[in-house]
Amino acid sequence: MYKVFAYAACLLGLLGMSASSQALTLQKYLSFVANNHPEILALDATTGQYGADIEYADGAYDAKLDHNSFSRVAGYYDGLQASQTFSKPLEAYNAEIFSEYRISHGDFPVYEQEYATLSGGEASLGVKLSLLQGRDTDKKRTAMASARLKYKMWSEEAKLAQSEFYYSSILAYLDWIESVSYYKKIEQLVEAGVNRQDGIKRRVTEGDIAEIELLEYETRLLERQSTLLSAERKLQANIQKLRYYMHSNTSLNDIQNASSNNTTDMIWPSAFKSVIHGGISTHHPALAAKTYEMQELKQKMRLAEVSLLPKLDVEAKLARDIGSGPTSLQDTEAKIGLYFSVPFERSQAKAKKSRTQFEMNALEQKTNALKQLLDAKLQERLVNLTYAKKLHDMQKKQVVLSRKLFEQEQRQFEFGSSDFFMLNNRETDAFQAELKALTTRINVFREELAIMKLQAQLDHAFIQHTVLYTRTSSNR
Repeated sequence: MYKVFAYAACLLGLLGMSASSQALTLQKYLSFVANNHPEILALDATTGQYGADIEYADGAYDAKLDHNSFSRVAGYYDGLQASQTFSKPLEAYNAEIFSEYRISHGDFPVYEQEYATLSGGEASLGVKLSLLQGRDTDKKRTAMASARLKYKMWSEEAKLAQSEFYYSSILAYLDWIESVSYYKKIEQLVEAGVNRQDGIKRRVTEGDIAEIELLEYETRLLERQSTLLSAERKLQANIQKLRYYMHSNTSLNDIQNASSNNTTDMIWPSAFKSVIHGGISTHHPALAAKTYEMQELKQKMRLAEVSLLPKLDVEAKLARDIGSGPTSLQDTEAKIGLYFSVPFERSQAKAKKSRTQFEMNALEQKTNALKQLLDAKLQERLVNLTYAKKLHDMQKKQVVLSRKLFEQEQRQFEFGSSDFFMLNNRETDAFQAELKALTTRINVFREELAIMKLQAQLDHAFIQHTVLYTRTSSNR
């Protein structure tokens, strides 16, 4: 179902991207990412493998039809016999029900009289079952339970993989947004410097200022242009990251156009903030996978315990011949058979049980360690988020103050009480403050994103139904 949603979202996104004036929003970007990316398709294919394992394990209880026949082509006796047996294994008591029809013709030696039937053949019906070893569980039932548990375990692991994938893709988008915004800020700074350069040249020509001030100014301008070139290189590198996650759903030109038209005022989904909480859920996929792994070990333990029991199987069968022939074959036969086996050397079974117990103990400790690790990392991220928000608030204040200083310096320069060097520094400081504010804002998003990944919130269901099909909003 999520593939249908993703395809529809991607189609809407492509329609939006056709207009060069449309920016590449996070919501639109995720619609591209979620549409048939190879990493997503690989997860789907692996899920299909585990589903096939369940079907294979269930096949141990498929019914079957066996045919057996023989005929003497030379010798004193000319007996021939044919039989067909239908059997169906059952899970309960390791049982099997079966029915058989066999028919014979001709003479048999005395030691093969069990093959003889009346003229119409013999029909029989029977059942086999285990009373001790194999009664509660056996290899086939353990394999079925194990296949289902491994499927559930993989489903949880797939959520972790999905969350990791979407985390990396959204992180690439944040890097791209930051580089676009950074490039545009530096570009504005360079344009302002170039425009001011003409005025400086004119004043040098008129003799108002010394030529060394022009050289000083051109040196600072060249530094800005070098910074712009570095910003462009970083932007192009981040565009390549987007191309990977957007796969073949859009072209390089589309991303380049989006980079030119995107604004620095990115909208962060409100759903992202609503799912952040201060603890690790007991339903966390990593912990849930450990739970299923423990259940699988318990199944192995049951099988190991059953293997220590004696084997006692019983078989009951009713048979009746049809047609004419010897009177000894005309009555209904009822048979009951027992099979009993006691293993005196049970070293392997005991070793399997002991090993499984150690595996369970190790898994329990690993699960406890994982809980502590996840909780510790979460608390660390929550602390980082708190300080990231505080730093962003302080940096916004710094932007206001730096902008005021630049405006005052510009007025003083117009009145002739300042010089180009001070004006240039004030302008650079104001732009740097804006760039730092941009970075601190993006860092808040990065910390929130890291928390969501740690809590394994960024799976398919969340991205498609909560982010792609709900409105986005920003409180910042």
